[in-house]
Amino acid sequence: MIFFAFIIIAVAIVNIIYPSFGWHLRYGWMVKGDSEPSDAYLIMSRNSSVIVLIVFLIVGIPFLF
Repeated sequence: MIFFAFIIIAVAIVNIIYPSFGWHLRYGWMVKGDSEPSDAYLIMSRNSSVIVLIVFLIVGIPFLF
């Protein structure tokens, strides 16, 4: 259970710091040539990761202990 919590926190932090990494894993391989995610995608990806991290820290962490 602690390993699962660590994975969620790590993925959220990576997505906050480097949101285009997730785009390249999900969509980038389908596009031929050089293509980058839009600014709107990057902003929404960061915002959703911050929200997920906050909710997990408030709700999820107390259940681990």
